[in-house]
Amino acid sequence: MKTSISRLITFILLLTCTAQVTYGSDTLLLNFTKYDPETSAGFNFVTAQDYLTFSYKVRYADSTRFAAKEYEDSHWHTDQTWKVKNEDGRNTYWYRFKLKAGPEYVNYPFVMIMDGEGALEVYIDGALQSTMGKIPPDHLQAEAEYVYLSEYPVILSFKDTGTYQVAIRYKSNIESGNDGDSWFAIRTTDVSSYLSEVKSEGIFTSIAVVGIGTVFLSLFLVHLLFFLFYRKDKANLLFAIFTLSISIVMIACYVYIYAESLQYDDFFSITINIVPIISCFTLCTFISYIFSKNKTRDIRILVIAYALALIFAVFDYLSIFDLSAVLIWIVLVGTMIYTIFMIIKSMISRLPGSFILGSGVLYFLLFLFILLIIVLIKGNFTFNTTVSYLTLTAIFSIPLSISAYLAWRFSTTSMSLSEQIKNVEQLSLEKQNLLESQNERLEQQVAKRTQELKEEKQKSEELLLNILPHEVAEELKEKGSSKAQYYDEVSVIFTDFVNFTAHSEKLGAEAMLQELNECFTAFDLIMEKHGLEKIKTIGDAYLAVSGLPILSPHHAEKTILAALDILNFVRERKLHHPHSLDIRIGIHSGPLIAGIVGVKKFAYDIWGDTVNTAARMEQNSIPGRINISQETYRLVQDTFTFEPRGKINVKGKGELEMYFVIQAKND
Repeated sequence: MKTSISRLITFILLLTCTAQVTYGSDTLLLNFTKYDPETSAGFNFVTAQDYLTFSYKVRYADSTRFAAKEYEDSHWHTDQTWKVKNEDGRNTYWYRFKLKAGPEYVNYPFVMIMDGEGALEVYIDGALQSTMGKIPPDHLQAEAEYVYLSEYPVILSFKDTGTYQVAIRYKSNIESGNDGDSWFAIRTTDVSSYLSEVKSEGIFTSIAVVGIGTVFLSLFLVHLLFFLFYRKDKANLLFAIFTLSISIVMIACYVYIYAESLQYDDFFSITINIVPIISCFTLCTFISYIFSKNKTRDIRILVIAYALALIFAVFDYLSIFDLSAVLIWIVLVGTMIYTIFMIIKSMISRLPGSFILGSGVLYFLLFLFILLIIVLIKGNFTFNTTVSYLTLTAIFSIPLSISAYLAWRFSTTSMSLSEQIKNVEQLSLEKQNLLESQNERLEQQVAKRTQELKEEKQKSEELLLNILPHEVAEELKEKGSSKAQYYDEVSVIFTDFVNFTAHSEKLGAEAMLQELNECFTAFDLIMEKHGLEKIKTIGDAYLAVSGLPILSPHHAEKTILAALDILNFVRERKLHHPHSLDIRIGIHSGPLIAGIVGVKKFAYDIWGDTVNTAARMEQNSIPGRINISQETYRLVQDTFTFEPRGKINVKGKGELEMYFVIQAKND
């Protein structure tokens, strides 16, 4: 089966191959570069191959006698080329030439690689060295087994210098051979060089084929979901089909690269003939859908043009006629011209989003153009690490730029819709106000006054709750008074900023007031998070308690967690505000009394030795640490890790055991 890829490969080989020149009649001097670890280090993937150009004898006939070293072949036809042809693919051909090995290649293993398709046997001095596929008996094509010859390298090593007779028996997989289809080529290389080449090709295939295919398949799934959720926008569907077609091509290339037999030729042939046309069609249709002023007309023209191209591709696959090689180049060049024209036109017209989309597409096309120019001028091209990275960026520039454009388009549409909704709501409100009668206005005023009273009442209640705990505030509203209560065990936390007076003089009153406000606001949120009750602030000190008015068995644990959050907040703030204050924290657990003090400007407060001891814990702490008493340690010793400080003399208290909190044990 003729495939477009085989014709394209032939064209590329004609451009990029470099031949090893030999001398003499039908004697080939063995000559190849030996492996050098230093020059072969790293990743180097070369598009060109050094095929042997040599004189050889050829005959259409099939006999095992042709393999013998002593066989007289002077009456055979002589030819000289790097591309050994099989003029009639229906028949088996024999090729003979001599290979001369110099002393430097004695007992030095090397690899002889055949590039092409079909079945082939290699003989050296009459001995069979390698069989590639299976050559069928005459007129029994069903028994043939055709393979990719390059997948079966022949490893050779000559024990002595001299001339060796090479005989090759070859049967093409092409039924009726023609120039460019039925052929094979030979190259020789060092074994280590061949292994390095296979390794580099494997890396290149993994990155370029598997990686790119995976990325494009992921993009297909993402944009297909976008389309399914919002089907009015066909751009996501077109781009999804484009990325799917690219991923299918990558899968086909992967199968083609690693296939040893020709059983996947049909799959690869139909894929490489048809899918690229779909890719080009969806790309052009996407560009037209986005930027064309008369998109309906342009899309109809594109549908007709690419439908014809698809029909021609199917006819070529069915071997009705042979136009696919020319057709693919026409489709590719036409797609490039149309895409470049539409993008540049849109960028000149400054259409929204044209620069986002155009930058990636133009970068890819420019890179491809430069690459083709280099190949045409130099005759070959080497993919080193840097060029490989540039190639990947060029390949991904199209999907990335299109994805970025679609994301920008979606966000722009969303913002526009939001603005329109706001305008509609505003117009509806104005219309409603105009249609309302005087009675309705009066009712609105009454309702407004009622609402204002409710809001003022709510503000009063919120203010009361801001001053008092919820339970105490409810008691005060219901009974008009609140009794002080005794609590057996709670935890009190004291915080104090270090060197507050000195910082106040340095920063000024206004800046220091702002610093305190921001810090205490954060402390309030932390207290609310852990269920602590804020009591009051005294200058730069902050007092809170856990375990009242609602009793809590975990009051000590909650208090330490709140203290750790305060330290984290202060540390984080100092990273962004170098003039922020350091803080000391002290915690003590024990009994106390809580209640309302006074009649005017009353406040909820706490009293007892527990409060005083918590203050002493804070005074005997150090900046950035949490100092707790023996009583608090007893309640949380299994929950946190600590640094014992031993007994420390405390004013009015004597010696007290103290501990620094390190962290929660589960951290």
